[in-house]
Amino acid sequence: MRDLNEAVELIVREIGLDLDEIAKRKAFLELRETDVDLLRKAHTLLQQDREDFSEGFYRHLLEFPEMRKLLPDAGTLARLRHSQSAYFDSLTAGDYGQEYVLERLKVGLVHQRIGLEPKWYIGAYRKYLSELLVILWRLLQDKPEMFIAAYNAALKVVCLDMGLALDTYSHAVQQDVVQHRDYLEQVISGMPAGLIVVDAAGNIRSINRAMRKMLGASEESSAHALPLREFIACPLLAESVEQVLVTGTPRDNVVVTLARQTGGARHFEFNIRRTMLAHENLLLLIAKDVTFQLEATRKLQESEEQFRLTFNQAAVGIAHTDPDGPFVRINRKLCDITGYTEAELLQRTFQETTHPDDVAEDVVLIGRLVHGEINEYSREKRYIRKDGSPVWVHVTVSSMRDDSGKVRCIALIEDISRRKQAEEELLRMANHDALTGLPNRLLLQDRLSQAIAYAHRTSRQVAVMFIDLDRFKNINDSLGHDAGDEVIIESARRISACLREADTVARQGGDEFVVVLSDMADEENAAVVAQKILDTLFQPMIVEGQEVFPTGSIGISLYPGDGEDPQTLLKNADVAMYRAKSEGRNGFQYYAGGMGERALDSLRLEGALRRALEREEFLLHYQPQIDIRTGEVVGVEALLRWQPQGRAMVSPADFIPLLEETGLIVPVGEWVLATACAQHKAWREAGLPPIRVGVNLSARQFQRQDLAKRVARLLADMDCDPAFLALEITESDVMQNPQAAVEILRQLHAMGVHLAIDDFGTGYSSLSYLKRFPIDCLKIDRSFVRDITTDADDAMIVNSVIALAHSMKLSVIAEGVETAAQLDFLSDHGCDQMQGYFFSRPVPADQIAQLLRAAKPAAQQAAPMQT
Repeated sequence: MRDLNEAVELIVREIGLDLDEIAKRKAFLELRETDVDLLRKAHTLLQQDREDFSEGFYRHLLEFPEMRKLLPDAGTLARLRHSQSAYFDSLTAGDYGQEYVLERLKVGLVHQRIGLEPKWYIGAYRKYLSELLVILWRLLQDKPEMFIAAYNAALKVVCLDMGLALDTYSHAVQQDVVQHRDYLEQVISGMPAGLIVVDAAGNIRSINRAMRKMLGASEESSAHALPLREFIACPLLAESVEQVLVTGTPRDNVVVTLARQTGGARHFEFNIRRTMLAHENLLLLIAKDVTFQLEATRKLQESEEQFRLTFNQAAVGIAHTDPDGPFVRINRKLCDITGYTEAELLQRTFQETTHPDDVAEDVVLIGRLVHGEINEYSREKRYIRKDGSPVWVHVTVSSMRDDSGKVRCIALIEDISRRKQAEEELLRMANHDALTGLPNRLLLQDRLSQAIAYAHRTSRQVAVMFIDLDRFKNINDSLGHDAGDEVIIESARRISACLREADTVARQGGDEFVVVLSDMADEENAAVVAQKILDTLFQPMIVEGQEVFPTGSIGISLYPGDGEDPQTLLKNADVAMYRAKSEGRNGFQYYAGGMGERALDSLRLEGALRRALEREEFLLHYQPQIDIRTGEVVGVEALLRWQPQGRAMVSPADFIPLLEETGLIVPVGEWVLATACAQHKAWREAGLPPIRVGVNLSARQFQRQDLAKRVARLLADMDCDPAFLALEITESDVMQNPQAAVEILRQLHAMGVHLAIDDFGTGYSSLSYLKRFPIDCLKIDRSFVRDITTDADDAMIVNSVIALAHSMKLSVIAEGVETAAQLDFLSDHGCDQMQGYFFSRPVPADQIAQLLRAAKPAAQQAAPMQT
């Protein structure tokens, strides 16, 4: 109901049916108050005929099937009878104001909506008037003038109603037209193609949104009535429009190029049609943007040209072939590979150009390709060139179908002749070490396996020697990797010179070599060869202008006693080699059954050692250094100790070598230096007599270029006097790179640090270098002090060292003094200082403090200090 009322209000608004309009219509119908009064008088007379009138009216309607369709059931018919009875009543009621008009509009709108056509509507009003005429004549036939006036008044009201009813129908038709127009506009506006409607004068009637967008015109800009020539300045389009307008023949695919204000030039394809509307010729211009299509076509053409160029200029051969063999298309590179011209190859099949031994496999593979069993295949094969020579190629073949659906094969052919030649060289290189030319691990495994197999057949022995050069990293670090390579090459030559032709020496990697002595009668032969290798290696070697003396550690395992396969023999020889290193290097050791367990213990020890610094398991003990003449404590040597958590203290002989091998000696050495300086500061702040603290530098620490800076920074941080710090460097370490050592020692000496050469007499220092070293002290190794009272040679060496040191104005400290007789000898020969168990073992810092507080001359003590 609300929808119906709203529709009525819309009609009233749109046709302007206000009170003035209603009055105007009544005036035009000459519907006056006298008519209204007359109808009111007739109204009472007509009431008795209302039901009969309604019944007769509906009998008339139901005689027509069109009307029966609109009255499908008794309920609808009853409602309409009631409505018509009410209308009959209102027709003569005399109230024809706004409410009456709205009700008549509503009734007309309902009739329009249910599909009652105007012709039936008008017929219904005719029936009303006919029946009303009869009734009025019957009632007023004795008053002819009143009858005519009453019927005329009723006719005016019916005409008013008919006008209102036609308004609803007209408005509905207009609404339908508007809706169809809006729908059509939406379709045209939303269509992806551009559309322009042009009249016979060449002026634009309409243009859709897509066309505006294509041309870059804004929605606000008006093109209506604008000449097409001005809106689209394109002579070709104007000419085509004129032709279609004149001839009526459609024009399709008219491609024009237009420059837009934004986006550059665009290409459009127009289809032009002539149509007629209301006897007027119009042109429809339907356009689509073909810029991308034309660009894609252009790129496709460029791509095809690039493919042609690429095909011919490719660095590999390319061929299109039929599965049964003939070449269909080939490029220049394939001609170069085979030596044939393009014309010659196109007359041949791939079987004819393939080496006979390789054709059968090709045929099988292409058959699988054609039947879809595989998508592609790759293989190496040989072609036969035109001159009859074979050429190795790598081919990759895949399948495709041409436009007719026929299977074609595409082959990529790479000339690998050079690679094949290189592979032979690589095979040789794969089995030999690049630096030395010796067999590598791979070839070693093969040689060792052969030696074992032969020994097994002949009941002989095989010896495996694992050789590792001692301190080789120091050579690399001090002289550089080029120098290290020289040492490796010369060592390989020397080891090879010690062997028989049937034996094998291989480079295992780095500074490691493996020797296989095959067909041995007994194990003593291995010892002879091992010693010969050690002696030969130890000969002086000039590297980068420096004289070095390489040494090696050798581990020996024997077949079948120490293993029956290459892996076991190599592993056990490696274990024996590490045993030789732990025994002091420059020697050899046979493998023994327990060595594997000892090697495992060593690994466990190394793991614990790596965590010792962060767990604060290291500590320092200090061994006093005594002035032999006065007996006073003049210094101490800081010695590293390791006390693992929950375990017994580990001997320095067990963990110091591991620190050096693993490189942990550097951070641990820095800790020792810092801790010793901190302890010296603590003694000084406690008011104890100042003494010098000696710290041993490892080879790796000494080789660091920033050593002097690190020491200077540490002394400054600790507020320590450099004169009370003694740095001890072993003779062998300082001689690894004497020239670099001179510069480092000079830097330290310039700071005021006391410098000592430790273990003097055990190395091979040159007196010329010794003279150049800015050192303060020589320390005689305990190995010479131990037998000075019983061995004349040791006594002479010690006496000579003391005399040499004094001649160079150096002080001398004797290590390892354990007896009074040793002390007396040293005193008699003018040795300056001593340290050893005779006076004190290395002790914790608090015991040194007690000793310094006592400040008693050592010579007055009746017995050594108890520790």
